[in-house]
Amino acid sequence: MKKIFPLLAMLLIVCACNDDKFIEPFIDSDEMRLVQKGKTLFTYNPNTCQISFNREKRQFRVQTDDMQDFYMLTLSAMPTSEGQELTGTLMWTTGDEVNAIKNVAFSVKKVEGDKIWLWTRNGKIGVVVRVLD
Repeated sequence: MKKIFPLLAMLLIVCACNDDKFIEPFIDSDEMRLVQKGKTLFTYNPNTCQISFNREKRQFRVQTDDMQDFYMLTLSAMPTSEGQELTGTLMWTTGDEVNAIKNVAFSVKKVEGDKIWLWTRNGKIGVVVRVLD
């Protein structure tokens, strides 16, 4: 029993550090995008994409012009400062599938101008959104 506790502690430390290897590259980039475990799933291109924002619904959307590919984030509150914890629902496309995670905890990792970087440990997903006013 005494040997199990140190192993569990080490496992928790390794898991926490594992998250950091994905967060740092995510917040170091200025691109509006959706990433999962370090892999970019969608990147905003101003020539082929649109962004939308609804303050009342606290909803952010990035989509291709033909609306075939997108990510949409709806939050419990407006993200305003680094370290803020929120819950939300994220929907996104991958190929011909629509994926969704609901009632997930998001942490605001960075706020720069009108851009906001959010991260959820659930799935190691990062999303960059923009407030349009």
